[in-house]
This record gives sequence, structure tokens and C-alpha cells, in this order.
Amino acid sequence: MSAQPHPPAPVPFREITLDLEQLEANVARFRELTEGAPLFVDVGADAWGHGLDVVVPALVRLGAQALVTARLDEARRVRALAPETLLVTTQHAVDEDFRAAAELGVAPLVRTAGEFARAVGGGVTGVVLAEDTGDGLPGLAPDELDALTAEAERRGIAVLVDSAFPVIGCELLGVSEQDLDVSGQFPPVLSLWAPIAATKRVGPDEGVSYGYTYRTTGETTLALVTLGYGDGLSRAAGNRVEASVPLGDETVRRTIAGRVAMDAFMLDLGDVPEPLLGTPVTVLGDARRGEPAVFAHARALGTHSAEITTRLSPRPRRRPTEGDA
Repeated sequence: MSAQPHPPAPVPFREITLDLEQLEANVARFRELTEGAPLFVDVGADAWGHGLDVVVPALVRLGAQALVTARLDEARRVRALAPETLLVTTQHAVDEDFRAAAELGVAPLVRTAGEFARAVGGGVTGVVLAEDTGDGLPGLAPDELDALTAEAERRGIAVLVDSAFPVIGCELLGVSEQDLDVSGQFPPVLSLWAPIAATKRVGPDEGVSYGYTYRTTGETTLALVTLGYGDGLSRAAGNRVEASVPLGDETVRRTIAGRVAMDAFMLDLGDVPEPLLGTPVTVLGDARRGEPAVFAHARALGTHSAEITTRLSPRPRRRPTEGDA
């Protein structure tokens, strides 16, 4: 690999930038589409891989009335970031006594009369009752709902029914748990990028990365990018998904060349001058800027975009930005 001067400012090894201006626009769009419905947001799986530490305070500032997680361990993190916001958990151990939930001020979603009794016995001050909708998930029949609602009110416990508690999840962040591109309504908030750490000029038929599943076709510049499967990038991304890199006056897209390693991947940039070390390479971004969209990334791997973001590891730092800042 050839040696080149580093750019003047220090460059992180890998980073997830979170556009809080775009998140605010997505919240406004949600309110427009729902005619001002309450903002109840599922922030499970570390805010769908975006990072609770950045996303939760932003949602609180934007007026979220409730935050939802699956488990109590994540609820603890959310409570530290949102001391006054209604917090709901949806998955509980079969022998959960709910005392920890009560201490955190969590309102558990309960699906059976027994779970309700344990929650009330544990001292919770609010519950969400799950209605049986015939979708295969456990829930309470209409007569059970009426009885438990009356019991909660008699005990002075705040009570909501989940059918009156519409929750928006990953779509607010621009991703989906289905094979859907939601970016038309909710553009992505997240951008995942890493710098070029080294470059090398090679000739044709050069094997790239381990296993040599990719070989060059002519004189070209190879770039080593400091992002790998240890950061949550799929090992299957090699030879399948694209990354974007600024070269001269334009941003070009190149498919990852060869296998993804734990800490890095390679790009075949073509017969171009070697870019400066530290040049940013974007793996997930905004198609409006010519960057690879998370939906296209997911489609190339045969999955949905929420799986792509939730597999991102804690190693890339999460950094909030405002617009193009």
C-alpha cells in the first residue's frame, strides 16, 4: 500500500451520523399523515441500531408522549435518557414480578389476566392492555378487557388499551421491517461511513481480499476502508452491495470488492488517481445525495432495511448532525 499524507483533521475509523433535522422533518410528516396522533415510538434494539443516546433525547425534545422497548434492560437505558416520558415494555419473563418495572415507572403491556395481576402486585402505576385481535398473538378478550380496565381504575392505576395506542417504529427513522422503501415519506436519518485508510495501484487479474473472490480486470486503484463485519456490516455484502466515494468533482458508486473482513473491506475504484487517505466512503446513506440507500442495500442481501440497521454494532460512534453539518 502506498503512503500518502493524512488530511489535516483527525478522522474517525468509522461513524454513524444521525441527521436530527431529518428526524424532526419525519416527525412533522408523521403528525401530518396522522392528523396529529400522539407520538408513541418504538425505540427497541438500540433505537433500531441508530443509538438510544442520540435518538431518545431528540424524540423527547420533539414531543414524544411515549417510548416503547421490548425488555426491561433496555428500558433502564431509555429511562435514564427520558426521566418523565411514558415508557412501555412489551416482553416479560413468565415469572416476572414487575417490581423493577414499578421502580422505573414503566407501564408494561400485559396479555393475560395473570400477567396483569403480577404487574399490579409488583406496584406498577400504569398498564397497557393487549387486545386479542385474532392475529395469533396472545391478548385479552373483550370481557377480560372490561374487567381489567375496571379493576385498574378502581386501584387508581392508569390504563390504556393497545388498539388505542398506535406505535410507529423504524419507519420514523427511514427504514422498514418489510420489503418496502419508505424513504419517499420518511427519508433516512442514518448515514454509515468510514475513511479510506490505504490505497494501492495494481494491474489486471489481482486477487482482492481473502479468498480472492474478486479479481481486477485492468489497471486500477484499490482502497482499504475501515469498516467490516465487526461493525455490523454483513459478510455477504462482498461483491453485492455498493459504497459511494467522492472522486474529484463527482461522487461515484462502487461495489465492495471481495469478501468483507472483520475490520475492513476493499473497493476497486478504477483507473483513477489515488484519493487522499481519510476520504469518506459511505455504505448507508441518502439516495438524494447519490449515496447507497439502506433499502437497496437490504434488497441486494435479500432482507429488509431494519435488519441492516439493527445489526450495526456499538463500534461505530453515533454522532448527531443538523442537516449537512
